[in-house]
Amino acid sequence: MKIDIHTHTKKIKQGDAETRNIQTEKFIEIIKSTEVKILAITNHNHFDKQQFLSFSEGVKEHCQIWPGIELDVFENNKRAHLIVICNPNNYEKFDHILSNILKGQNPDTFAISIQDVVDNFDSLDCIYIAHYFAKKPNLGDEEINKLQELISNKKRVLKEATNSISAGIYISHGHNSIYGSDVQNWDNYIKDSVNLPDLRLPVESFEQFCLLLEKDESTINTILNKKIKENIQINPFNVAELISLDIYNDINIIFGSKGTGKTEILDALSKYFNEKGHKTSVYKSNNNHLDDVFDIKGNKISCKVEEFGIEDCENEIKFLKEVSEKEVTSLAKYMQHYSFQETNRISQNLKIRNIEIQDTKEAEGSIEEIFGFLDYFKNIKKYAIENFSLEKYIDRNLLDAFVQNIESIILQLRNNMESQYFKYKNITLLNQIITVFLTEISKKTGIPQKPTSTGFLEYARNRIKIEYSTNIIIRNISIQIKPKIEYIGSLGEKGDLYCQTNLKIQNGTINDSSYTPIQDIKKNPQKDFAKNIYNIQRNIYTNDLFSKISSLNEIEGIENIRSLNDLLLKNRHFILKGENYTPSTGESSMILLHKELSEEKDIYLIDEPEKSLGNDYINDVIVPLIQEKALLGKKVIIATHDANIAVRTLPYNSIYRLHEGGQYFTMVGNPFTNKLKCIYGSREEMDWKEISMKTLEGGRNAFGERGKIYGN
Repeated sequence: MKIDIHTHTKKIKQGDAETRNIQTEKFIEIIKSTEVKILAITNHNHFDKQQFLSFSEGVKEHCQIWPGIELDVFENNKRAHLIVICNPNNYEKFDHILSNILKGQNPDTFAISIQDVVDNFDSLDCIYIAHYFAKKPNLGDEEINKLQELISNKKRVLKEATNSISAGIYISHGHNSIYGSDVQNWDNYIKDSVNLPDLRLPVESFEQFCLLLEKDESTINTILNKKIKENIQINPFNVAELISLDIYNDINIIFGSKGTGKTEILDALSKYFNEKGHKTSVYKSNNNHLDDVFDIKGNKISCKVEEFGIEDCENEIKFLKEVSEKEVTSLAKYMQHYSFQETNRISQNLKIRNIEIQDTKEAEGSIEEIFGFLDYFKNIKKYAIENFSLEKYIDRNLLDAFVQNIESIILQLRNNMESQYFKYKNITLLNQIITVFLTEISKKTGIPQKPTSTGFLEYARNRIKIEYSTNIIIRNISIQIKPKIEYIGSLGEKGDLYCQTNLKIQNGTINDSSYTPIQDIKKNPQKDFAKNIYNIQRNIYTNDLFSKISSLNEIEGIENIRSLNDLLLKNRHFILKGENYTPSTGESSMILLHKELSEEKDIYLIDEPEKSLGNDYINDVIVPLIQEKALLGKKVIIATHDANIAVRTLPYNSIYRLHEGGQYFTMVGNPFTNKLKCIYGSREEMDWKEISMKTLEGGRNAFGERGKIYGN
């Protein structure tokens, strides 16, 4: 949840921007569009009770509004700004006191001493936030110390930084620090609110926030206990050492010196969850290689050309392999027949001898076409009958009528099929009778048989079909398949890494060695096949046609090429900003970890994710991903030596493995109580922050110098 402890809703001073003014309706709309759950109104030397009430009422379901003011303080001969935020329950007293103090005062010249601030507001349960160091005009350490000495609870004093990094640095040096938006223009607030501090623990009230400032353990535990957790008992080392851990549906960090058993705990947790029915494994950065994980060699690619709108040409290829020349009837056969004088009277009177052989192609084509229609309408009928979900959206009577109409169409197609089949059979039977009679007449009379046809029709049709088949194959192998680009992960400042899959159909000209066949076929037969298809096309109407077809069938391994699927070539590679890119070892680790955290799981078990990763990538990419999983209520369990992960994620649960005096201890705690306690009470408590800074790599830096969060 976001918190903003420094906002302006009115132009009060002469130097204030007009864009600080905000109407109630617009304020409500803007706040509801952000993740801000706590907002303090802190105008310069001014408090508007009515505005506070209307704003509070308007966003009460989304955000807490706290009453406050930014006062000009005059101390040690210098002016500075001090924000005072009051317990909302005391807003009327707050308003009354401010009315008296500010009555008749000019907000541009008004100033108040620290003593007067404390005298007026200490009884109202307030928080004091002083402009500090680079936040001008600022209170110095002397003035802040005076404020802390005068108020009843010195933990209520915070130092306001200019941004998250500054706040982090102050925190790392032991200062309580926070920062706010200091709104200049409400039109930019939605965008600017993204950079506001995150409160890791969901605060439900002003009182609870104050208790968190004091690190009140009972309050922190109350908040923590609202989070789902599971008590787990494991034996990662031996039966004698039983470890009992609370694992939250949030971030759980395991840390400690090398060799203290962090990996063993992760493995034991994985075994526990698997026995409970989950499918988990421990992610270890060194166990995988980027090329294998993303199948850069394409060993797992399985696809068909039909998926890209390309015909597989299986029938055409089969035809070309099997086709043979159709012979044209020679003139010599006609001469042989007509050189004999017909003398047999019976044969002269047979009319059947003069009937021409009929063509069956038309009938065959009609039958094939009707078969296709029948299959199509049968599938429609089957879908309509078997898909019960249709009844949710279509009236049953309408569906029944639709099925009846489809049945009528199927019946009509069957009748036409029967008619065309009879026609086809009539023609073939007549042709057989003609052939038999002519053969018998020739036997009885000794006169050579008259040819039943010139053969040219079959010859021409055969060549046309060869041309048609080759044209279909060439048209389809010429189609370009659009590359498939998949998002792989972020390389931080370098940009996003993608994997591009290129597919091509071998057309006889592809020589790129990076392309390999998808099917278990050698590259040379693929190329030779395509070249021969082009040769066949160029020789359709030459005497060399069938020598080219013979060359096709002589290709080694031609039996393995049955369709265009067998000509598919693949090539996979990574791209960055549109260019081919080979990730380094460190970048491979980045991507693999990013992939692991991007997958949808209930439980994430990760061992030393920081290996080979830079601090900036961990901070800017990995930590936000981990926090996102926590917000979704996932169990994230990480063993790490890296402070950026162990500290900056502000884990609900820190598990520290300590080796001391020849013994091992398991300590648990969190950054909110700043304590680590032995699970069996056999050792005194430890300071979470000090242990983290001492044990973790870059520990002290993680508490501030990289900033970007607030919560401890």
